[in-house]
Amino acid sequence: MARVSLIDATNAPDHLKEDIETNYDANDILFGARASTINSLKLISHIPLVARWLAPLIAAMQRNGAGSILPAKIKTLIDCKTSTINDCFY
Repeated sequence: MARVSLIDATNAPDHLKEDIETNYDANDILFGARASTINSLKLISHIPLVARWLAPLIAAMQRNGAGSILPAKIKTLIDCKTSTINDCFY
């Protein structure tokens, strides 16, 4: 069970909905059409201003390029191993 709730456009508080929708539109450009399903983006949506700054960093860490040395396959294996060690779903 998550310790912090995950927020998306459907369950966001009224005062955050507009900012979250704007962030998801921008994230669709960074991550593709499935940006709204990425849990790390749902987690940082609690503070939309922080989400606006962290999303490009998350994209750079998860994708090839942007100065990254590790290939995307290795990064995915690291994500899977970390989620296994922490006993959470990937």
